[in-house]
Amino acid sequence: MRIFLNASLLTTRRTSPITLNIGHSSIKNMNERLAIYGGIAAAVIIMSTAVFPFWNLFPKMITEKVKVVYVDETGCTVETTDGLIVKIPPCNAKPGENINATYDEKIKERRKQI
Repeated sequence: MRIFLNASLLTTRRTSPITLNIGHSSIKNMNERLAIYGGIAAAVIIMSTAVFPFWNLFPKMITEKVKVVYVDETGCTVETTDGLIVKIPPCNAKPGENINATYDEKIKERRKQI
């Protein structure tokens, strides 16, 4: 197999840059779309890092049988089934009684982090 090269093809040629005839308005529209998508992406990132942690502040209430440890005028201090001490609103119980109490379940998670 023989390959013949033309000497005129080996010379360097000056080429002009390729320009696309898409117009100024198309570039402007692409920049606007890019700015909109970038703004949406930035909003999602900010919302996921700044707002999401605040969801943990909303209580997740749980009701379970607890043992009253201490009673004073502000409420009862009770011990949960897993040994956590929780303060609940005023109750009509005496120390040592078992009652059903409602409290924020996330207290357990917060205590584990401490």
